[in-house]
Amino acid sequence: MNEQRLRELAAKLERLSLQHQKFALEIKALREEIKVLSAPDTTPEPRFAERITTPVAKPVENPVIIPAPPRTIADPPPVSRPTPPRPKEKSALEEFIGTNLLNKIGIAVLVLGLAIGAKYAIDHNMISPLTRIVLGYLAGAVLIVIAIRLKPKFLAFSAVLLSGGMAVLYFMTYAAYGVFDLIPQMAAFVLMVVFTAFTVFASLQYNLKAVAIIGLVGAYAVPFLLSDGSGRVVILFTYMCMINAGILVLSFKKSWKELYYTAFGLTWLIFTAWFFDQFYGDEHLWISLIFSTVFFITFYTTFLSYKLLQGEPLKRWDLVILLLNSFVYYGFGYAAIADHEYGDTFLGLFTLFNAMLHFIACYIIFKKQDATRDTFYFVAGMVLVFLTLAVPVQLEGHWVTLIWASEAALLFWIGRQKGFPVYERLSYVLILLTFFSLQEDWQRFYPTSYYDNTAYNIPFLLNIQMLTSLIVCASWGWIIYNSGKKSTSRHWLATGFSWGLPIMLAFTLYLSFYKEIDAFWLQRYYQSEVKTSTDDYDYSIYDTDLLHFNTLWLMIYSAIFLMSAWIGNKRLIKNNFASLAITGFSAFLVVSFLAMGLYASHVLRTSYLLSENAQYYYRDYGHILIRYGSIAFMLPMLWIVYKGVRENKLNDNLQKAERIFFHLVVLLLLSSELINILDLAHIDNSGGLALTILWGAYALGLVVYGLKKAQSFIRITAISIFGATLMKLFLYDFGSLTTISKTIVMVTLGVLLLVASFVYNKFKASENKSES
Repeated sequence: MNEQRLRELAAKLERLSLQHQKFALEIKALREEIKVLSAPDTTPEPRFAERITTPVAKPVENPVIIPAPPRTIADPPPVSRPTPPRPKEKSALEEFIGTNLLNKIGIAVLVLGLAIGAKYAIDHNMISPLTRIVLGYLAGAVLIVIAIRLKPKFLAFSAVLLSGGMAVLYFMTYAAYGVFDLIPQMAAFVLMVVFTAFTVFASLQYNLKAVAIIGLVGAYAVPFLLSDGSGRVVILFTYMCMINAGILVLSFKKSWKELYYTAFGLTWLIFTAWFFDQFYGDEHLWISLIFSTVFFITFYTTFLSYKLLQGEPLKRWDLVILLLNSFVYYGFGYAAIADHEYGDTFLGLFTLFNAMLHFIACYIIFKKQDATRDTFYFVAGMVLVFLTLAVPVQLEGHWVTLIWASEAALLFWIGRQKGFPVYERLSYVLILLTFFSLQEDWQRFYPTSYYDNTAYNIPFLLNIQMLTSLIVCASWGWIIYNSGKKSTSRHWLATGFSWGLPIMLAFTLYLSFYKEIDAFWLQRYYQSEVKTSTDDYDYSIYDTDLLHFNTLWLMIYSAIFLMSAWIGNKRLIKNNFASLAITGFSAFLVVSFLAMGLYASHVLRTSYLLSENAQYYYRDYGHILIRYGSIAFMLPMLWIVYKGVRENKLNDNLQKAERIFFHLVVLLLLSSELINILDLAHIDNSGGLALTILWGAYALGLVVYGLKKAQSFIRITAISIFGATLMKLFLYDFGSLTTISKTIVMVTLGVLLLVASFVYNKFKASENKSES
């Protein structure tokens, strides 16, 4: 069965293959015939007789109808007879040259030709000056008439002719006034104003900004072309105000930024040249203020018209122009007022006036509901900038800091609670300004040296500087509190200030009281001056003990501040970074106390015992008790360091270092107290002996403790203390001790070392026994 089926399939495949080959040959023949018929017929058409005798193909008998195969990708598309080639279109460059550049070159050549012809006629006295001017006006008028006639069909070409005609009229008016003196100055001025107005009108009709710019440049050139050197600047600026008013009208109708930029640059350039060359404060103050204000308002209004009427977004170049307009105006106004004899009194008011102008603009933008938000924010920011500038300009000292702090809090609240990030970022700038202003207030208010009497009568805590510092801290605390309520900004500035502001607050709050305590003792030191004399000269005596009291009280205050910060962080803030910072500062304070605090207490004890300058100053038990008070406040610092290292889960090495630090601090405090007791007991020259015994005993105690707790680093510390004790004994004590003292200290130290060795051996034996 399978063999028979295979034979049937093979026969069928062979038949299909032969049929496929036949179809392929027929398809090839059809394609060649189509190709021949599709070629253009270049042979001459046969004559009528030839067409008659042309044989006709006989029909094929029994034709085989072959169906058209389906069209594939390889098959060529249907071929259509070619259409006649179109004429090649003009390129963009060709069109620009033919329709734009040639006419401008032509009008320039025409004006130049007229000028050359006029010069030739003038040089050869062919026509009188009046005729020359009349012909010039006639030529300009002809160009304008032709331009108007061609306007409906050739707008761009007509605009070029019109611009050339206006240029001829400007030039002829200048020549009639300045060269031939045929018309007075006022008549020339009126003519050029008319020409300018016509040019502005024509620019609106043509809807081409090039025409308006030509008229604008010509208008600004008028006062310089017609100047007679009289220096009547009021006329010049009045004329410029009229031109800028025309620009304002155009800005409401057209969106021609180039026109605005050209007017802006020319106006302030002319004003700058006059201000630096001819301005005198007593003579030109009001002229400068009035016209610069008009210029500023004109350009500001023009700027707003683009944004409000056209609905344009605020772009980078817009920011540049607006900032230039604002600060160029403010700079000229500030300089003009400062140059006046009594100008310093009104500088702040002028700054507030600038803020008021921006506020009016801000209100207008706010009322227009579809105004762009970025323009509103920017103008509102300008209001805040000038309000901020007005504070230090008009006020000084604490008022500047207070207003900036309040303004920063208000801006932050608006920015964060109302969802305006721009205001929040502006508050960051004010926070920094407040911080630096407060530093300057401290520098100016508090004494900076022991002999500085600038703050001679500062009441402790109850003074304006302390109130300012507390208000600043309250402002920043309020900002931090509100920032935690609603945090939506992910900007890097917001992230940075969320970390930086609490640090600034803690630093400022700490220094606020620190400065008060320091100023209190420095003032008492300065007030303690007693003038005395000897046979040779006069001199002053000061109670230097007050400086050491100052050192100890500042350390006590620092300890209180760190304890309060630790408790506040544990119960309210619960911030790990703050915990680490408090731990580090606590350790630093302990080290500072060991270095400076113990020395200050030593000096006070010595002063009390020796009654130094007792005839001038009190020497009482306060010199002794301050020592124990300061030590009492240092002990919690050790506890904070201990808790901070463990609660923050620092690595094992830091935990060991904290334990070693603790024992060294305790040993130094015990050593200091031992010396204090010996001094109070009036036992002289026994400090070396007592300290050696103390150090040896403490080292022995550490050995026992280290063995009991199985802490090798404690035992190593104890051995190091033993080594330091031996070095002290042989390098320092032997030179000052008596024989009996040497005997006592060496025997005692030897016993301590033997006991330590015995404890080590006993511990080792107990370990071996437990192992067996």
